[in-house]
Amino acid sequence: MSENVLDTYRFVFALGDALIRSGASSATTTKALLAVSSKAGLENVTVSVTLGQLVVSDETRAGSADRDGDGGQVRTRIHEVEPGALDINWRVMAEEIIEDYLMGDLSLTAAKKALDREVDERPSRHWWRVTVGYGVLGAGFGLVLGGAPLTALGGAVTSLVISVIFRCLGGLGAPGIYSQAAGGFVAVLASAGINTALGLNEPTICIVAAIAARLAGIAAYGAVQDAITGWYLAAAGRLMEVATNTAGLVAGVAAGIATVDAVWAPAFELVQTVEPDTRHWMPSLIGAALVSGGFALSSGASRLRLAALAGFGTSVQLMNLAVASTGADSFLTISLTAMTTGAACVLVARPLNLSSNAIMMVSLLPLFPGMLVYQGLLGTLTGLEDSGAILLEAMVTAFCLSVAGVLGQYIVSELLWAARGRQFSRENPGETFSKVRPGEYSSRDITVPVFNRPFS
Repeated sequence: MSENVLDTYRFVFALGDALIRSGASSATTTKALLAVSSKAGLENVTVSVTLGQLVVSDETRAGSADRDGDGGQVRTRIHEVEPGALDINWRVMAEEIIEDYLMGDLSLTAAKKALDREVDERPSRHWWRVTVGYGVLGAGFGLVLGGAPLTALGGAVTSLVISVIFRCLGGLGAPGIYSQAAGGFVAVLASAGINTALGLNEPTICIVAAIAARLAGIAAYGAVQDAITGWYLAAAGRLMEVATNTAGLVAGVAAGIATVDAVWAPAFELVQTVEPDTRHWMPSLIGAALVSGGFALSSGASRLRLAALAGFGTSVQLMNLAVASTGADSFLTISLTAMTTGAACVLVARPLNLSSNAIMMVSLLPLFPGMLVYQGLLGTLTGLEDSGAILLEAMVTAFCLSVAGVLGQYIVSELLWAARGRQFSRENPGETFSKVRPGEYSSRDITVPVFNRPFS
């Protein structure tokens, strides 16, 4: 295989790794890599994203002067990829490099060097954002759940402690489930200590505020889109990882509660039902801004993007409260809010230079039923009344958020693709337009979601 082809494969795998580990869906990753491979001169390329693997194949020209003499044969390379979480800076960086390469502003060698430089600088540049961001997020959830300002502060401190534990155990190479269990265990101890020290009696709010964003569902949006577009293995892998981490987190919380009850025996209840505060709008809106802003900060957003994403979270919460005030069913309220949000996220993706999935995930996070997941799973272990119904409510709510949000994306993105197709037909008479490999690649196409398998 020639050195040029090897460089192309290295670049494609590095981009795929960056996209997947920064939270991109399988369809988005496949679309981007097919476009890059085609631009690099590879022919009859196929891309497959599976559990932990990225597979790329192409076909050499029959009779070509390939150094290995394998003209006309299929070449396949496999790259191992770790699953990741939303990383806004890394995602934007990868998409900007893709755009610059496809538009001819960067050569393949220069694009690969730019990508390598960003990857090398990433670990030392972002760790503090994750810690501080989750602290702000914990305070926000404390307010959304109706906690007092001091309780929200307790949720922030508890979340900060958990983030430090995750970083330390992650540095030691501990499996995710054990890090999550340690975090849940310490969350209970920290919450009990903070409530005792501050004279509060809201330890459950502190615990839920600190761990709600780490419970099942943050990755649900990408998983749902993968499932809807037929990427079942990728969707199953995402959901299995989240389910495993959630189980570890709840197990750690259960162990922490048992320890506190046996050793400390404080005069407050560690297992009780909490619900979002829908009566007092201002604390709830401030909390939503902190939740979205904190998660955006932990995901690498800064300046304009950080302010915009915090504002989106506030607007989504305001819309949800307004619809709920009309007496609409809770699931209908969630669905309408999520569908409107998904549609809006596609429209603002290009101005923010950020994928609509990332915007939607951050914006809808204040509505995610983390407290219901916590109460349902923990209630099952501790015998809390109606825990089964609570867990079912959490599942239906998460389903409504994910599916309705993706539906809003789908409607608007298909309208945009139709408009793009008509523009392409006018400018390129007689040529066939493709969402994945249009003859004239436009930077606008990068951030528009694809809801069909790119190889269909």
